[in-house]
This record gives sequence, structure tokens and C-alpha cells, in this order.
Amino acid sequence: MFEVDWKTPHLWRKTAPPRPAAAALDGDITTDVLVVGGGFTGLAAALGARDSGVNVVLLEGNEIGSAASGRNNGLVISHHSKASPSEFEAAYGRTLGERYNRMVADAAGVAFGLMQRFGIDAHQVQEGWIQPAHTETTLKRARIFYEEWKAFGANVSWLDRKEATDIIGSPYLGGWKVLNSGHINPFAMTVGLAAALEREGVRIFENARGTAIEKTGDGWRVTTAKGSVTAREVVLATNALTGDVWPGLKRTLIPFKVFQSATDPLPDDLRARILVGNPAVSDMRNDIRYFHYDCDNRLVSGGTHTLWFDEADRGRAKVSQMLGQAFPAFGGAPRMVEYWHGTFAVVPDRRPRLYRLAPGLVFGGVYSGRGVALSLSLGQELGRWAAGRRADDQMPLPVTAMKPVPFHPVAVQIANRMHPWHRFKDGKA
Repeated sequence: MFEVDWKTPHLWRKTAPPRPAAAALDGDITTDVLVVGGGFTGLAAALGARDSGVNVVLLEGNEIGSAASGRNNGLVISHHSKASPSEFEAAYGRTLGERYNRMVADAAGVAFGLMQRFGIDAHQVQEGWIQPAHTETTLKRARIFYEEWKAFGANVSWLDRKEATDIIGSPYLGGWKVLNSGHINPFAMTVGLAAALEREGVRIFENARGTAIEKTGDGWRVTTAKGSVTAREVVLATNALTGDVWPGLKRTLIPFKVFQSATDPLPDDLRARILVGNPAVSDMRNDIRYFHYDCDNRLVSGGTHTLWFDEADRGRAKVSQMLGQAFPAFGGAPRMVEYWHGTFAVVPDRRPRLYRLAPGLVFGGVYSGRGVALSLSLGQELGRWAAGRRADDQMPLPVTAMKPVPFHPVAVQIANRMHPWHRFKDGKA
């Protein structure tokens, strides 16, 4: 597992409305549904269960927003990771494939709807997400995505070469746009949703890491350093920070470390030529380029390292060089001011997971880089499932036993060191 210095303020935390951390658990309590993990999936699961009329407790091992949900780039996207709708139908069958595709198509709207429902100020901008293509091969792939989502009924549009280049401010061959999507400050969304859940009656305990799970009567007891929670149903929403709380679970996913970096606020003349209209953008390179503005007009992007020595200086330099190459309006490499990193979870087939670990004990998550929107939808379904409002065959994904990643230690090393190969393939395309 990669360690994150979660107490050091980063851009999203510094610009988010403050929220005092909840107390740690001290003593033994009971509840109907217990959620372990306070990221987007866990918070949404707590919401889904609470909306179903049951009592809910949520345990977060550090502080709300300290992990991937509060540290990612903030793109809110209604699209799969690498796959088309028809490819998911082929994998899951028509009925389940359509159900999952519908959840993905609506996911960004659900996310922005939660901000509206609870009055969350997450610096949200719903001006669409653009996926541009840089080669003829990726342009054909982008066209497939566009045509299939359009046929499915999603609100999408096609951009030709001039439209894509003029809007983004970087030369592309064309691309497509998902209009219900956009970008947020993900830390502000995470703490805002936590505060909303507390108002709804969910009991949240922070700095309360679950260390053990044991069967007790008709439920489960999760132990922390200073207490325990006994619940009829338990949802594990630990994702990339899954430790040893349940045997073998951490071998079902690959922790993947990335960094983010941001410029100074850009002046109006650059804003008029870069990301016109304030969309979110991530392209189709193997080594993806992704961008959006924050609330103060900083351009935020990121990447990853193969080796993590001198990471902040090297990360700023890497993004600065990339932005200078991508956007001619800069007239060179811009200065990068902010830098931070985090860890999310991936799996080889890039499909989220729903595991029934035992009766009354479930796990859900693993979004392979598309978690901001999707976790808020799938998480609510997890909560409804735990509350007894959904049967296994009504879920939007197959409910399975754990699926360990083959040769897990090797797979973790390969996944986190294959970026030079990605960049090489991009250069040969």
C-alpha cells in the first residue's frame, strides 16, 4: 500500500470550505448498517442506506477526504474507463449491461444532483467533459463511443477538428463531449457530503480505523483502536486503502499512485484561448493528458512517476513541460505552483466490483480512474443493497465472490511502472 501524507494541506483542501473532523469512536455501539471507509463510495453507501430508513454508522480510518476521493483531479464523467456501452453489454449480457450503462450515463447528473440537494459548495462546473483524439486510430475509437452513447440516449455531441482545437486550445483531430459532465473540487465535495450525512442522522467517526471483523450472532462486529461497532450489515468501501481487515480482499485490486499539479491563476487572455467555456478534458493517449480550471482559474493537471524520488520537483517540471507542449497560448512552459499525490484502485479489466464476502458483509468499488461520478451512484446502490432494498439480481453489476488479481505483487509493480511504455506507444502512434 502506498502511504499518503494526508495531513499536509493541498490545493483542494486549501480552497474548500472547512469542516471540523468528527470524533474517533470510543466505546461499543450498535447499528443497522455499518459502512467502513469515508470516501465517495462509503459516503454514498451511507446515504443510500439512510434514505432507505435504517440507522447508519460510518467509520473513516483517517479524516474524511484524506484519500483518493479528496485528492483526485475532480473530473465528473459519465463514461466508462476505456470501454464502450456495447462492450459492457457483451461482458454482462443485455439486461445487466443496459442497467450498468444507464447508471454510468446518469452518474454525473447524480453527482451534481447531490450537490444541489444538500447545498454543497464544491466549486462545481457542469459545462461538459470532452474526450479529444490525437490520432486517426483514437478518432475512430472516439466516434464509436459517441455513436453508441448517442444511440443509448445520452446527451452527447461530436466535435470536429476545428471545434475541438478551438475549445480546448490544443491541436486535436476531433472528439466527443458528454454534456451532463464537468468538474469539481473533490475534497470540498467529500467533506460537504459528510456534513450533509451528519445532518441526516448518520453517525460518522473519524480516525477510527477498522482493524478486525468478526461474526457475532446475526451480524458482525468491527473493532477499532478504542471501540467497536456491531451491525446487522457491513459495507466495506475501503478501495485503494484496503488493508488486512478482511483476508485476501486487498489482493483483488491494484493500488495506483498519481500526482496532481496546478498553475498560478491564469489571466483572462489565456482563459480566452484555453478550455474555452470551462469544460473538463481528458484525452485518449495511453499516458492521458487531462485538464480543468479550479475556482480561481488555476489550470489543474497531473500524471504519474515510475520512480518517486524528488517527486514534487519532477512532477511540477513534467506537467509544466506537458502543458507548454499542449497549449501554444502559453508561449512556453508555465510555472506550476501546487503539487500533491494520492492513490486510487484499478483492476485489469477496468470493471468495478461488487463482492459478497459473507452473509451480511459486502464490498463495492474499484473504478480504475472514473470514480468521482460512478462511486456516488454505485455507492448509493450499495447502501440500498445493505439495507435490504435491493436483491443481488437487482444490482447494476454482477455480485460475485472475491476475484484476486493474478500474481498480485507482480501486477502492482507492473501497473505502477509501465508509464514509459505508455509514452513510447503514444510517440509511435
